[in-house]
Amino acid sequence: MKLKLWTWITIIVSILIVLFLWVFLLKKSQVSGQVTIGIMTPLTGEVASWGDMQRKSTDMVLSEINTKGGLHGRKVNVIYEDDQAMPKVGVNAFKKLASIDKVPIVVGSPASGVTLAVAPIANKEKVVLLSSGSTATNVGSAGPFIFRIMPSDEVQAAIMAKWAQDLGFHRIAIIYVQNAWGTGLKEAFEKEFTILGGEIVSSQGVSPEATDFRGILSKIVTSKPDALYAPLYTRAAGLMVRQAKELGINKQVLGADVYETPEFIEVAGKAAEGVLFTRYGQYNGKEYQAFAKRYKELYSRDPEAYAAYCYDALQIALKALEACPPNDVSGERVRENLFNIKGFKGVTGISTFAGNNSATGKTFDCIMVKDGKNVPWVR
Repeated sequence: MKLKLWTWITIIVSILIVLFLWVFLLKKSQVSGQVTIGIMTPLTGEVASWGDMQRKSTDMVLSEINTKGGLHGRKVNVIYEDDQAMPKVGVNAFKKLASIDKVPIVVGSPASGVTLAVAPIANKEKVVLLSSGSTATNVGSAGPFIFRIMPSDEVQAAIMAKWAQDLGFHRIAIIYVQNAWGTGLKEAFEKEFTILGGEIVSSQGVSPEATDFRGILSKIVTSKPDALYAPLYTRAAGLMVRQAKELGINKQVLGADVYETPEFIEVAGKAAEGVLFTRYGQYNGKEYQAFAKRYKELYSRDPEAYAAYCYDALQIALKALEACPPNDVSGERVRENLFNIKGFKGVTGISTFAGNNSATGKTFDCIMVKDGKNVPWVR
């Protein structure tokens, strides 16, 4: 009996030692291994240029942080997933990052529809989603694990409504894409413009796949608008502007943030000349100047405003990760740390969460297309 007892004691002690060593080695590997972040962005599809900007800015941040020794001595790694700016694709991409790759935070998506579709999963799995470009109003209340670094479309629409009034446009027709971003901007603009005394004479929604706007344009022009407000995705906006010119419709076109991407002018051609739109506010301090210089050195082009927001989104994610205990890098910890970020000075200016899911301190700029380039608007 004594022999059997000692045998069992030896077995139990051996199991406990093995378990202890396993836990110790697991924690050691967590501390000494890589820090992995998910990046969810459209790398293909109609707005692949957004993903290209995000990849370029992400690569810059990775090079900078890893050259300095990484995060707490650990190399920072990212896993890219292509969401194509489509909600269903984005849901599958996020599920992989959360369930298989086990990342505590995902940076992206710029598409509001994707962010809103993913939000219930992020909240359930307790994985932070920090958007670098989702401006739809509802994103700000999409749940405890959904964050963004820019202001909402309520701000963007209010700026455009006031701008339109200042330009003497009192009768506006709207063509908008029927998704979270387009519908949100349409509704916010209608509200602000009518408060200012303007009139919405027509409002026409189109699917994200729409390419022929001739019928809608012909219908809208009968309402005798002073201008057209068109929150459409980039290529669609370019096609609409070009088709309007072909039909002899010479109304002022007012656009939104996605008009900044290169595809708009590429598709619209000369018809883009004179188009006015709002875009993410561009900070011009020394931080941005250093970023813009390096970006141009690396990629032989000036950075679009969105590229700067992608850069800061990843830097903010790293700041939240850095504040986590090395052996507890969880989505819950990252979330707590994001809430505590105040006065973060980056290439887009000051970002403050301070208990909010949407960072404060940003606005939108007024831009015009002149000589085939996007330039600040001047009266």
